Amino acid sequence: MLAKKNLYYYLNNFLLFSFFGFLFENVMHLVTTGNLTNNPFYGPWMPIYGFGVIIMIFLTRLVFNRIKLNRPLKIVILFLAITIILTVLELIGGYLTEFIFHKSFWDYTDLKFNFGKYIALEVSLGWGVACLIFLYIVKPLTDKFIERIPKFISIILLILIITDFVFSFFIK
Repeated sequence: MLAKKNLYYYLNNFLLFSFFGFLFENVMHLVTTGNLTNNPFYGPWMPIYGFGVIIMIFLTRLVFNRIKLNRPLKIVILFLAITIILTVLELIGGYLTEFIFHKSFWDYTDLKFNFGKYIALEVSLGWGVACLIFLYIVKPLTDKFIERIPKFISIILLILIITDFVFSFFIK
Protein backbone atom coordinates (compact mmCIF):
# COMPACT_ATOMS: atom_id res chain seq x y z
CA MET A 1 0.00 0.00 0.00
CA LEU A 2 1.27 3.45 -0.85
CA ALA A 3 1.89 5.76 2.04
CA LYS A 4 -0.25 8.86 1.73
CA LYS A 5 1.77 12.01 1.54
CA ASN A 6 0.43 15.37 2.55
CA LEU A 7 0.48 18.55 0.54
CA TYR A 8 3.63 19.76 2.33
CA TYR A 9 5.54 16.69 1.16
CA TYR A 10 4.87 17.66 -2.45
CA LEU A 11 5.40 21.36 -1.79
CA ASN A 12 8.75 20.68 -0.11
CA ASN A 13 9.85 18.47 -2.99
CA PHE A 14 8.87 21.23 -5.41
CA LEU A 15 10.81 23.84 -3.40
CA LEU A 16 13.90 21.70 -2.81
CA PHE A 17 14.23 20.55 -6.40
CA SER A 18 13.52 24.00 -7.80
CA PHE A 19 16.60 25.06 -5.82
CA PHE A 20 18.61 21.97 -6.88
CA GLY A 21 17.59 22.70 -10.48
CA PHE A 22 19.04 26.18 -10.11
CA LEU A 23 22.31 24.71 -8.82
CA PHE A 24 22.39 22.05 -11.53
CA GLU A 25 21.74 24.56 -14.33
CA ASN A 26 24.45 26.89 -13.07
CA VAL A 27 27.05 24.16 -12.67
CA MET A 28 26.29 22.71 -16.11
CA HIS A 29 26.30 26.14 -17.74
CA LEU A 30 29.54 27.11 -15.97
CA VAL A 31 31.24 23.89 -17.09
CA THR A 32 30.04 24.12 -20.70
CA THR A 33 30.26 27.89 -21.31
CA GLY A 34 32.34 29.37 -18.51
CA ASN A 35 29.41 31.56 -17.44
CA LEU A 36 26.49 31.24 -15.07
CA THR A 37 23.06 30.59 -16.55
CA ASN A 38 20.62 33.31 -17.50
CA ASN A 39 18.09 32.59 -14.75
CA PRO A 40 14.84 34.48 -15.36
CA PHE A 41 14.20 34.67 -11.60
CA TYR A 42 15.83 36.83 -8.97
CA GLY A 43 16.04 34.01 -6.45
CA PRO A 44 17.97 30.76 -6.54
CA TRP A 45 15.29 28.53 -8.03
CA MET A 46 14.05 27.14 -11.31
CA PRO A 47 10.48 25.94 -10.80
CA ILE A 48 10.38 23.77 -13.93
CA TYR A 49 12.63 21.33 -12.05
CA GLY A 50 10.22 21.30 -9.13
CA PHE A 51 7.32 20.57 -11.48
CA GLY A 52 9.32 17.79 -13.15
CA VAL A 53 10.01 16.14 -9.79
CA ILE A 54 6.35 16.32 -8.78
CA ILE A 55 5.38 14.69 -12.09
CA MET A 56 7.95 11.92 -11.49
CA ILE A 57 6.68 11.31 -7.95
CA PHE A 58 3.04 11.15 -9.08
CA LEU A 59 3.87 8.88 -12.00
CA THR A 60 5.80 6.42 -9.88
CA ARG A 61 3.23 6.45 -7.07
CA LEU A 62 0.14 6.20 -9.25
CA VAL A 63 1.42 3.85 -11.93
CA PHE A 64 4.77 2.18 -11.44
CA ASN A 65 4.43 1.30 -7.77
CA ARG A 66 1.10 -0.40 -8.51
CA ILE A 67 2.00 -2.57 -11.49
CA LYS A 68 3.74 -5.88 -11.06
CA LEU A 69 6.81 -6.00 -13.28
CA ASN A 70 10.29 -7.27 -12.66
CA ARG A 71 12.65 -4.49 -11.63
CA PRO A 72 14.71 -4.22 -14.86
CA LEU A 73 11.56 -3.97 -17.01
CA LYS A 74 10.05 -1.41 -14.64
CA ILE A 75 13.24 0.67 -14.86
CA VAL A 76 13.24 0.59 -18.69
CA ILE A 77 9.56 1.52 -18.93
CA LEU A 78 9.99 4.23 -16.29
CA PHE A 79 13.00 5.63 -18.16
CA LEU A 80 11.08 5.79 -21.44
CA ALA A 81 7.90 7.24 -19.91
CA ILE A 82 9.69 9.90 -17.88
CA THR A 83 11.95 10.80 -20.81
CA ILE A 84 8.89 11.41 -22.98
CA ILE A 85 6.91 13.25 -20.28
CA LEU A 86 9.78 15.54 -19.28
CA THR A 87 10.60 16.24 -22.93
CA VAL A 88 6.99 17.28 -23.52
CA LEU A 89 7.12 19.42 -20.35
CA GLU A 90 10.28 21.10 -21.63
CA LEU A 91 8.74 21.69 -25.05
CA ILE A 92 5.53 23.16 -23.61
CA GLY A 93 7.52 25.23 -21.11
CA GLY A 94 9.72 26.62 -23.86
CA TYR A 95 6.82 27.63 -26.08
CA LEU A 96 4.78 29.02 -23.17
CA THR A 97 7.59 31.21 -21.88
CA GLU A 98 8.27 32.48 -25.37
CA PHE A 99 4.55 33.15 -25.99
CA ILE A 100 3.82 34.76 -22.61
CA PHE A 101 7.08 36.58 -21.92
CA HIS A 102 8.51 36.95 -25.45
CA LYS A 103 11.78 35.42 -24.24
CA SER A 104 13.60 32.15 -24.78
CA PHE A 105 15.49 30.87 -21.78
CA TRP A 106 17.10 27.93 -23.57
CA ASP A 107 17.93 27.01 -27.12
CA TYR A 108 19.12 23.60 -28.30
CA THR A 109 19.55 24.43 -31.99
CA ASP A 110 23.31 23.97 -31.67
CA LEU A 111 22.90 20.34 -30.57
CA LYS A 112 23.18 17.64 -33.21
CA PHE A 113 19.85 15.90 -32.54
CA ASN A 114 17.64 18.91 -31.82
CA PHE A 115 13.97 19.07 -32.69
CA GLY A 116 13.58 22.83 -32.84
CA LYS A 117 15.07 25.01 -30.21
CA TYR A 118 13.37 23.62 -27.11
CA ILE A 119 14.08 19.90 -27.20
CA ALA A 120 16.95 17.67 -28.28
CA LEU A 121 17.51 13.94 -28.05
CA GLU A 122 20.75 14.42 -26.10
CA VAL A 123 18.98 16.47 -23.44
CA SER A 124 15.92 14.19 -23.34
CA LEU A 125 18.10 11.14 -22.68
CA GLY A 126 19.86 13.14 -19.98
CA TRP A 127 16.48 13.80 -18.34
CA GLY A 128 15.75 10.06 -18.39
CA VAL A 129 19.05 9.22 -16.71
CA ALA A 130 18.61 12.08 -14.22
CA CYS A 131 15.16 10.72 -13.39
CA LEU A 132 16.50 7.29 -12.52
CA ILE A 133 19.26 8.83 -10.39
CA PHE A 134 16.65 11.00 -8.69
CA LEU A 135 14.15 8.20 -8.00
CA TYR A 136 16.58 5.51 -6.91
CA ILE A 137 19.36 7.48 -5.19
CA VAL A 138 18.45 11.09 -4.39
CA LYS A 139 14.77 10.82 -3.43
CA PRO A 140 15.26 8.13 -0.74
CA LEU A 141 17.83 10.43 0.87
CA THR A 142 15.81 13.64 0.59
CA ASP A 143 12.56 12.02 1.76
CA LYS A 144 14.02 11.76 5.26
CA PHE A 145 14.81 15.48 5.23
CA ILE A 146 11.69 16.68 3.34
CA GLU A 147 9.25 15.50 5.96
CA ARG A 148 11.07 17.42 8.71
CA ILE A 149 10.87 20.86 7.11
CA PRO A 150 8.56 23.04 9.23
CA LYS A 151 5.36 24.11 7.48
CA PHE A 152 5.99 27.80 8.08
CA ILE A 153 9.31 27.59 6.19
CA SER A 154 7.57 25.91 3.25
CA ILE A 155 4.92 28.64 3.19
CA ILE A 156 7.50 31.43 3.40
CA LEU A 157 9.52 29.92 0.54
CA LEU A 158 6.38 29.47 -1.57
CA ILE A 159 5.45 33.12 -1.00
CA LEU A 160 9.00 34.14 -1.99
CA ILE A 161 8.83 32.12 -5.22
CA ILE A 162 5.40 33.52 -6.12
CA THR A 163 6.58 37.07 -5.36
CA ASP A 164 9.74 36.46 -7.39
CA PHE A 165 7.64 35.16 -10.28
CA VAL A 166 5.45 38.27 -10.23
CA PHE A 167 8.42 40.65 -10.05
CA SER A 168 10.48 38.70 -12.61
CA PHE A 169 7.83 38.56 -15.28
CA PHE A 170 5.22 41.22 -14.67
CA ILE A 171 6.73 44.16 -12.77
CA LYS A 172 10.24 44.48 -14.28
